Amino acid sequence: MRRLLDSELTERLLFTAIVVGIILAAGGAIRYVMLANQLSGNMAARIHDEGGEVEIESKRQAQGLMAADIERRRLVAEQFNMMILGGFGLALLGLGWLGNDLLGSRRRRAVSAFKDSSAASS
Repeated sequence: MRRLLDSELTERLLFTAIVVGIILAAGGAIRYVMLANQLSGNMAARIHDEGGEVEIESKRQAQGLMAADIERRRLVAEQFNMMILGGFGLALLGLGWLGNDLLGSRRRRAVSAFKDSSAASS
């Protein structure tokens, strides 16, 4: 009886790991794409991607580019964090899936061993 409860608990935990992994991976991917869209509209990101230099004509333009660069750095850092979150979700999904497969194969072996022993005793 105790072993049955442990396997049911393990099965529920593995299923939870799979669901949480899917949610984290999907959420990370969606947020990553949203951040990429925000970066495409950032002036400092476009200048950085082109590798160009800008000649500053006024103090106001310099302040605007500084603000845009600070925003670009924040977006890039958040994008990096979303990659980590998505990767963690995929790892959790994989571990849950692997554990579920191992639990299923153990259960199938136990059932076949029980059938073999009951057929031999009959």
